[in-house]
Amino acid sequence: MTNKILLWVLLCLAISTVGAQEFQSFASMYKNLDDTKKGELNFRFESLGFFQNNEFLGKFVDGYTLTGAMVRPKLSYSPVDGLYVEAGAHLIKYNGKDRLVNAVPWFSARYRFNERFSVVTGNLDQNNQHGLFEQLWEPERMYTDKPEAGLQFMYSGANLKAQTWISWEQFIEKNDPYQEHFTYGLTADGKLFENSVLTVKFPVNLLFYHKGGEININPNGERPRVQTHTNALAGWEIEMNTGTTVKTVNLNAYWLGYKAITSDSNTLPFEKGHAYLLEASAHTKNSKISLSYWNAFQFIAPKGRLLYQSVSDSDPTYTQPDRSMISAKYFWQKNIAKDARVAFQVEAFRDTSTGDFSYGYGFFLLMNSDFLLKAF
Repeated sequence: MTNKILLWVLLCLAISTVGAQEFQSFASMYKNLDDTKKGELNFRFESLGFFQNNEFLGKFVDGYTLTGAMVRPKLSYSPVDGLYVEAGAHLIKYNGKDRLVNAVPWFSARYRFNERFSVVTGNLDQNNQHGLFEQLWEPERMYTDKPEAGLQFMYSGANLKAQTWISWEQFIEKNDPYQEHFTYGLTADGKLFENSVLTVKFPVNLLFYHKGGEININPNGERPRVQTHTNALAGWEIEMNTGTTVKTVNLNAYWLGYKAITSDSNTLPFEKGHAYLLEASAHTKNSKISLSYWNAFQFIAPKGRLLYQSVSDSDPTYTQPDRSMISAKYFWQKNIAKDARVAFQVEAFRDTSTGDFSYGYGFFLLMNSDFLLKAF
């Protein structure tokens, strides 16, 4: 009964408000090259205040609360058209904790070869979370992890948007007692058909997680296990324009896969697995409501959202090869000013195998501002 009431409340909220974006696009902070001007030196201030409370039941994930702020003070400069450079710091502070949990330098350079193709070096453009699905990449990593850094190529055409990147998470030098870590990703979103009423897209996600190295050592005299895991996603998305208060309705279906490439040194419970995701969603001007069904067999995503895994984060010895879950989500956002916006989200999950009911809610305030220091 509680679940039915919650779903009706979410539906009423979606109909009574105007709104349509999700957290991944809401929290995009990397500056668009089209918004830069040649010869301008700016002080850029980016910030995201967050409050996320997760009440999770069952054996897979413990409930927790994340509250604090992420701040990036930076100097930015565009010496010529198509080239943009940033230098500054990335800072994360949790409320109730005296010290910073993340304080690292920030440097990023972006060059546009032509209207469709560009490259980023240093700290990467993580806008829209690279187009990754939360089942493969936890959105909360934006304010829990260090920012990604490495090399990124991006393509944006009329019918295809794609990017590939490598994020180097642990650098090693000779005789270091730990392994190097990096993640390689490729995402693409191809438009197969479009008219005034109907749009059909074909999204693809591919991720490789690697731990290894050739110049590091193990304090015990043995070389650490080399591990490589991969996740993949492919599916279709049908978007229908309704021309009403509910602007669009989406019907989506996806297949997801997992495989341990280095199976002889795999430290995770399963060597391969797969999952299916079915989703129906409705969008208004500033909000989105969605209902989805998740079915998985031995599915693992090393950096994906923990609720969708077949292995427990609370107790790594506990596994449930077959998992099914129904979820309802509501996201609302509003632009306060040109450089500021606010958002609220609520989520509910029902594990159909165990009957466990989990929910979460969050509030976010984002501001990105540029202050002109000098125009050369």
